Amino acid sequence: MADRPTGAQARIVVNGEAREVPVGLAVADLLVQLGLRPGSVVVELRGEALTPSETAAAHLADGDVLEIVRAVAGG
Repeated sequence: MADRPTGAQARIVVNGEAREVPVGLAVADLLVQLGLRPGSVVVELRGEALTPSETAAAHLADGDVLEIVRAVAGG
C-alpha cells in the first residue's frame, strides 16, 4: 500500500515465539519462510482457524498472533 512506510515491520507471535515480519506479509509467504507447505498445516490467526483459501488471502499486521499446527493424516 502506498501509505505503508518502506521496510515497516510488524511484531507478531508464531506458536508463542515473537518475531518481526514485513507489514502486510501474506500468511502463505510466512509459511514458506518457515519451511512449511501451506497445504500441510492448519493456521489459526487472531483466534480463528483459517481455511486454505483464507490462508492464501490473509496478510499480517502488527500484534497478530498465529498458531500453526501440522496436519497429520493416517490411520
